[in-house]
Amino acid sequence: MTPDILAELKKPFGTLIPDAQVTKERVLGEIKGAPKMVAVGDATTERLISFGMTPDVSVVDGQERRGRRSPPSFQAKELKCRNPAGTISKAAVQVLKKALSAKGPVRVLVDGEEDLLALPVFAMAPDGSAVLYGQPLEGLVVVRVDAEKRKKAKDLMDRIGLQD
Repeated sequence: MTPDILAELKKPFGTLIPDAQVTKERVLGEIKGAPKMVAVGDATTERLISFGMTPDVSVVDGQERRGRRSPPSFQAKELKCRNPAGTISKAAVQVLKKALSAKGPVRVLVDGEEDLLALPVFAMAPDGSAVLYGQPLEGLVVVRVDAEKRKKAKDLMDRIGLQD
């Protein structure tokens, strides 16, 4: 990945809620009216569940800042995919598409790394969906999917390239 892509990926894609200000009320205010709530990341999923909020789709890999951990457990249909670190695999995109169209909570367990998988979620989630992910050592990012976010995500995915 080129330095310009990495720099772009380090910027929050949506509203950054600093760690000290992440509360159930604040998150509920940011996601109000969203047709889908998608959590990308183990810590993000765990935080939402601790607030009594079950994501429609959760994308986890059993890692947090490169350390192994148990993926958050909750009642959900489970789908699995492989996605090597620093990539977006075609297989992961297909599983995410299936998860986004499913009824009820779905947990996508990634063998590899889920870090870049927010991009295909931005590209495929219904308009108005709320996608939440962690900004390391800063806070929680809430993205409301719209045509602009979808275009930006697709552009970044084109520049990164899908892996087989």
